[in-house]
Amino acid sequence: MAQAKILEVSSLSKTFKNVQAVESISFSLEQGDIFAFLGPNGAGKTTTLRILLDIIKADSGTIKWNLAGNKSSFPPSSQIGYLPEERGLYTDQPIVRSLVYLASIRGMEPSKARISAMEWLERLDLADRAKEKLQALSKGNQQKIQFVASILHKPAFAILDEPFSGLDPLNQEKFIGYIKELNEQGTTILLSSHQMSLVEKIAHRVFLINQGKELFNGSLMDIYQNYGQQHILDISFACEVPLEKFRLLPNLENMSPVGAQQVKVTFRPGTELTEILGNLAGMDGISNIKSHNSSLHDIFLNIVKAHQQ
Repeated sequence: MAQAKILEVSSLSKTFKNVQAVESISFSLEQGDIFAFLGPNGAGKTTTLRILLDIIKADSGTIKWNLAGNKSSFPPSSQIGYLPEERGLYTDQPIVRSLVYLASIRGMEPSKARISAMEWLERLDLADRAKEKLQALSKGNQQKIQFVASILHKPAFAILDEPFSGLDPLNQEKFIGYIKELNEQGTTILLSSHQMSLVEKIAHRVFLINQGKELFNGSLMDIYQNYGQQHILDISFACEVPLEKFRLLPNLENMSPVGAQQVKVTFRPGTELTEILGNLAGMDGISNIKSHNSSLHDIFLNIVKAHQQ
């Protein structure tokens, strides 16, 4: 059974001087979604999020909210959490004081906000620094605090703009877990990122955008089924890669050398793996073959390429 739509965006457009930042895009979110806005820097992701938050105005298009049963042009701050791409906290204030203040102006009781803030700081291994000023922390730790500030009041809807920015791989994985946990507790999530390998681990649905234009809008399953049906092989050699032989392979779509003894090759959709392996059998010196389907990053590049032709 389909969930109720809590956000509907229709034909949204925004131009800055001579740059079309967003061009007539439409999408909707249902209760419980993890919806990912994906694209390179400058694609129009942050502009769209700022329009949704009423920070800037669209040139045209409509936005309809129906959050927690309240139809409105924009929900109250108690129902919305926002993690901006840029740092937006008080850098010269103690960390815990800033967290409690921000949660309280969003409707949370200060005493409860302090307890919850300290619980989060414990999880993030920052409890011993609760009384320090934010400016004393590293960029990665500042990002952790900014994330906590955006969700401490337990919003019904969270907008996370580049949530993995400044985090090392270990903390990126932890944040994937935090976002899943937040969603399981009832928060609908709209996130934006250019780090597609991380987002595809958590998103239910994706919106691919480039130069302000929609490239794809749908579920992860749909995008894999529609665009990911091709074989990609990472092939290692005990000797130098015979690149000329690879160029002669039937149905070869792309070839990317990885050093002198490894090559990544992509074959056209529909090419059978048995056929590919048969054609590789005549090559001497192969030490390892790893086969996988297209990643979300690969799919995005292919869709962009198709739209440019």
